[in-house]
Amino acid sequence: MYTNNTHRRYVKVIKSSERDLYSLLEAYGPNPSFDDMAWYGLSYTKIHEVFGDPIFLKDAVDIYNWIWQNGWDTSGTCSGGFWFDTSMMSKQTITNAQMLQLAARMYRITNQTKYKSDMNKVYNYIMKNHLINTTTYLVTDGALFNCTPCSFYGPSYNSGVMIGALTEMYIVTNKTELLDLAFKVAYAIFEHRCDSNGVLVEYCHPDCDEDALMYKGLFARNLRYLTDAMKDPSKLEFLRGWLDIQVESNIKNNICDEQHLSKCNVTFKDGPPYYNSSGPVFSPDWRGPFTFGSPIPQTSVLDLLVAAIKPGTRCTGSFCNYDPYYPPPTSMTCDDYPCPDGEDCCEYSPYSSYTCCYTNQHCNKTTGICDNN
Repeated sequence: MYTNNTHRRYVKVIKSSERDLYSLLEAYGPNPSFDDMAWYGLSYTKIHEVFGDPIFLKDAVDIYNWIWQNGWDTSGTCSGGFWFDTSMMSKQTITNAQMLQLAARMYRITNQTKYKSDMNKVYNYIMKNHLINTTTYLVTDGALFNCTPCSFYGPSYNSGVMIGALTEMYIVTNKTELLDLAFKVAYAIFEHRCDSNGVLVEYCHPDCDEDALMYKGLFARNLRYLTDAMKDPSKLEFLRGWLDIQVESNIKNNICDEQHLSKCNVTFKDGPPYYNSSGPVFSPDWRGPFTFGSPIPQTSVLDLLVAAIKPGTRCTGSFCNYDPYYPPPTSMTCDDYPCPDGEDCCEYSPYSSYTCCYTNQHCNKTTGICDNN
């Protein structure tokens, strides 16, 4: 997307990632969170934009409709807002920022006014509940039941996805105040979440869970969306310079490029990859030094490296079209022991699907249903 279509690596892998809504709900069951589904919606719309493949747009529409029909608070309390999951116990900022971004993007792609109306509803909820602090411009992690922001302003991805959402809104409305707000949200992260050298440090370091290891990459990805829309030359130079600082720190201080993978202390949670070889790997702390490599920190740095590609860059050489064979995905069964300890795995007809029972349930192997006895 950023190389004028000269970089076509892993096209088969990207296109084979397509999953319809039912498959996703089944995989994330029994209670899929709305933010998990929204990540797919955002990814599928981008894939559609790059390849023009209509199946990804159809899936994104289905995902969007499912989240809106099941996740939006219709009680009128606090001007709506999306619940985090079907338990309807909390309203997290990330889901609302995702759906604001997705609604604006869907409106841009389809020109259907339904998405514009939805976009304005979500934006109204975010602003009325003060999810963006109007003094610091940090983004809260969620709203309380009394329609006020919670006091936790930690994860960088909340700010990142909000930046992407405000940028998408600016593109379809041409309201410069949205771009100004996006820049203030970005600057707040530079000011409050970076070390003295300007390198981003996640709030939970060094005790981040696996999800949080991805947050910095998500921030960088959405910051790129802002740079693509930024018209102010000084702000644009500043934002690109910040991305360069992150790249330079990783390349200089946080890289392992030993010839054999085993020397880089790489760990895989679910077994080794199909191709057990690798290029440079990176560890979670962008300041370094390198400690260990695993898939999520690599994805985070990959997001950063893509975000920092300069406009007009072109890929040259045979590896620009590197597209190795990958085996087609196969469905897991209970024989693969997919459930956490203490949870029964319950297969159901036609025995190509399963669910994990709650710890207080047991699988009725006759019916394929988790019973409460």
